[in-house]
Amino acid sequence: MASKKRRIARRKIKGKKHRHALFIIFLIVVATFFLHKEFSKDSFQQKKDLRSKIAKPAQPEEKQGTLPKVAVVIDDLGSSKKAAIKALRINAPITLSILPQETYSRWIAVQGHGLGHDVIGHIPMEAIKPHKLGKGGLYTWMDEDEILATLEEDFNSIPHIKGISNHMGSAFTKDERAMSVVISWVNEHGLFFLDSLTVSGSAGIRLAQEKGVRAIKRDIYLDNNDSPEYLEAQWNKLVKIAGERGYAIALAHPGENTIEFLKKAIPVSKIKVVPLSELVIIP
Repeated sequence: MASKKRRIARRKIKGKKHRHALFIIFLIVVATFFLHKEFSKDSFQQKKDLRSKIAKPAQPEEKQGTLPKVAVVIDDLGSSKKAAIKALRINAPITLSILPQETYSRWIAVQGHGLGHDVIGHIPMEAIKPHKLGKGGLYTWMDEDEILATLEEDFNSIPHIKGISNHMGSAFTKDERAMSVVISWVNEHGLFFLDSLTVSGSAGIRLAQEKGVRAIKRDIYLDNNDSPEYLEAQWNKLVKIAGERGYAIALAHPGENTIEFLKKAIPVSKIKVVPLSELVIIP
């Protein structure tokens, strides 16, 4: 009988020890959980505090906001899809100046607009030395109705245009009667005029000023000669003008040398390339 009581007593002691061990394990688990939680919270707060003390790097647009602005206008687009594709691969908001009524005029305008580029119509105008203008050309011998009808055809062949510029036009842009018709049409369509300044006596900007029409003139031709030396010299001139005045406008063409030069020069120059429409004002 005594032996049986001792066995029962031993079992009770073992049970108490077992429960005691489980209780200790439970306390260890609970303590570990709360310590981990507090540590994680402290660690997160420390990281958060650290991030708040580190100055955020300036975003590209913010950093470029103080740089002089440059508009790069690629002229004579429209007849070649291949040339247009090369121009569209320039990683900057260039302005596409498209000849009207050409094979790829509409396609280039749609593609360029979809990529966020400004689109303008590059309207052929009569030169002092005879040149074949092609479709959509304007001549000084045209009467007002003929000029307006041609401009409408040109306008309808290039979607998404924000303005127009003159292709050639050394004779036409000096003709006040003819240019007055063009500037009035530009105003009626809510567009702007970019004077390519193919002649010193152009009446475009003056007439635009008189009529309260948005207009601007180019500063340089980038690639009258597309040798690397000439391109670099003209680009440096452009950057200098922009630095002194705050902005500048370059006209260029979709030749292979020009496109490759722009791809390399734009990213390393202390300028900000902007759409042409950002620079246009009422002169």
